[in-house]
Amino acid sequence: MMAVVGWLLVSRNSKPHLALPVPRQALMGLTRAVSFSLQTITEEQSLLQQDRRTSGSWRDRCWRLAAGDPAVAIWLVSEEKQPRSREAAGPNAEPGTNTKECSAGQAAFQWLDRLEESLVTFSTPQGMPVLKQADSVSVQELSAITGMALSDTDTRDGRTADTRSTAGRWLDQLLRETSSRQADRKEMSHQEVASIVALGDGDPQVAMLHELLATAKSLRGLFTDFAGSVSSARLEAIRELAYGAGHEINNPLANIAARAQALLYDEHEPERQRRLATIVDQAFRARDMIGGLMIFARPPKPNRTGVNLEELLRSVLASVELTAEERGVRLVLDIPSSQDDVFVDRGQIEDSLRGILLNAIEAILHGGTVSVEAVRSDQGSCLITVRDNGIGMDRETMARMFDPFFSGREAGRGIGLGLSKAFRLIDGNGGSISIESRLQQGTTVSVQLPGLQS
Repeated sequence: MMAVVGWLLVSRNSKPHLALPVPRQALMGLTRAVSFSLQTITEEQSLLQQDRRTSGSWRDRCWRLAAGDPAVAIWLVSEEKQPRSREAAGPNAEPGTNTKECSAGQAAFQWLDRLEESLVTFSTPQGMPVLKQADSVSVQELSAITGMALSDTDTRDGRTADTRSTAGRWLDQLLRETSSRQADRKEMSHQEVASIVALGDGDPQVAMLHELLATAKSLRGLFTDFAGSVSSARLEAIRELAYGAGHEINNPLANIAARAQALLYDEHEPERQRRLATIVDQAFRARDMIGGLMIFARPPKPNRTGVNLEELLRSVLASVELTAEERGVRLVLDIPSSQDDVFVDRGQIEDSLRGILLNAIEAILHGGTVSVEAVRSDQGSCLITVRDNGIGMDRETMARMFDPFFSGREAGRGIGLGLSKAFRLIDGNGGSISIESRLQQGTTVSVQLPGLQS
């Protein structure tokens, strides 16, 4: 007789979960798959991007290790069919990461999280409330559907007919047969659930798997803290460099501009006048760039007052209308007339939103649309969303989008200060900024600003 030591929960749309019985030998396969996933995660930290495993190769290996039991195979294929959010992509995933394109380590983090949520054993009882309401499948029912006798056979080598397509057919049949008995299904009592979960009490295989899942959770916290510390240290170093360089360059730059202006005043030859005027213009352009770097390094303290949001947005759009018209870009503003005031420094936020809009306009190569939408949240803050249907950004660009010296544009078109300066000014005004982007699909920038009453 097979020893059931746990249950795997399979989610169903708007219906109670299915609870599949998991034998002890199946936990051995899952343990090997979890161990391999932890190895993949730790190895990835020291590998270059091009040397890392793909999520597909990691997933195939996990299938060979874990899918020797029908219940596990059915759970694996059901999980692959579930939609995944960007937030599930792991601690080192960049904003805008598509989970289908994530690395093996990020995919492994996702999978480990879902396994911990779905596996109910004596050592992992978090899912007991869900198991109580679940539609449990008996060993006999599962055996009849899969056509396999679920005995304590060894699955170490992964020699199994449970391919993805086979497991998919099992899942479909299981869903059909269990859907017809929903009316007769009774919720298990707490005592029944406790007695079922207690079957794995003291089992070393259950304890080992629990320890590995706990290790995965610790690794996630460690990597998240480390990535945050590295990012903070890098930005702090950039800020100090920008501030120091700004001071050192500003003085000789002002001297150049002043001397060129003096020479221009006394010059009467047209060609020399043109050349001197170019020197003055470029000196002022460099001064503005350095001013932007200084703002990123140490932004001025905001003078926050109540600002009418509609007036603010219309003013910003008016300031970029000519640029949009020259590039054949249509600007669309969608804002309720009843919008309240926001509590910000108007000049700083106008400057920030103008930079965001210019970035969106320049991302559109051959005509398109930039839309600006504003909505009021339940907490009283205001969410401003800027969407474009431009070229979008890849993961490498997304990883550096707030760096003041980085620009995804070709050389000669600025040093990429728009987003970095916007980030600092919006943050200083008590707001936040986030970005989602897909290559060749466009970019969405979301800006949260505090309301006057929030």
